[in-house]
Amino acid sequence: MKNIEQTDVLDEEEITLAEQFEPRYFNPRNDVAFKKVFVNHVDLTMSFLNSTLRLEGDRKIVKIEFLPTERLPVTAEAKKSILDVLCTDQKGHQYIIEVQNKYMLNYVQRVQHYASHLYSGQLEKADNYLKLKPVTLLSILNHSIFPDDVSYLSFHHNIEKETKISYLNDMSYAFIELSKFNKKVEDLKSTEDYWIFMMKEAAYLREAPKHAPEEVKQAYGILEKHKWTRLERLAYEQAKIGLMDDLEAIRTARVEGMAEGRTEGKAAMLLEIMRIKFKIIPEQLESAVMQMNVDELSALSSRILDAKTLKDIFLD
Repeated sequence: MKNIEQTDVLDEEEITLAEQFEPRYFNPRNDVAFKKVFVNHVDLTMSFLNSTLRLEGDRKIVKIEFLPTERLPVTAEAKKSILDVLCTDQKGHQYIIEVQNKYMLNYVQRVQHYASHLYSGQLEKADNYLKLKPVTLLSILNHSIFPDDVSYLSFHHNIEKETKISYLNDMSYAFIELSKFNKKVEDLKSTEDYWIFMMKEAAYLREAPKHAPEEVKQAYGILEKHKWTRLERLAYEQAKIGLMDDLEAIRTARVEGMAEGRTEGKAAMLLEIMRIKFKIIPEQLESAVMQMNVDELSALSSRILDAKTLKDIFLD
């Protein structure tokens, strides 16, 4: 069995087989893929923010620094469904980029809590309020939260009712509702279009859009599956399972009768992870996994990443 190391990438034969059955790119809305594209590449993050927030002139970001996401509030319901990148620009303005992977009834209230927590957290006790810097939260959602007459990219901030002028403008919000974005490749014109298209469609494409800006093409290159190490692929699959676990709890609470189909889907995903890691899975073990219940599969998934052999996974 080949040792799994950080430098261990897929060999040519494995790539050929994978290309026959899988899309070319990983999903950028996955936690691991999202952070691999943006947190590791300052220029891509600046391009994404400048284009989607439509920052021009002296508002344009020319320098960026990533901040620890521990500054953001953590809730149990958001732990696996929300992916965060926190950064600051050359003026000290702070930006939260997040991907929301499930519907939340209280989402609008939660993002306002998020932004206000970050805004107030800039000051120490009895500090100078003039030191406070603006905070912008950019949220990318898999679903719609606003009425149909609100565009797929919308901007929100406080304005005075009569004059329509913003005086309380230190906290602002932008939302990308991917379900409303219906542009095809031939309709893409701006850098903004190409970034949003990538966030929605990359996982289903065989080729990156031909006329995409260079920084967007670079992002597609990062998402190419054959360039990822085995450990990175495993981490990606673990992130998918983490989200599935979170969604599973919600759906099970709502509809008990649909549990069987979801269990089979999770079992199939776990088997795929094991094939990536160990290549060959005995038929009797595949059969055993497919017959496991939800609790047994959850226990199995928690052991896969650190397991050195199949025996480490099947402790019983």
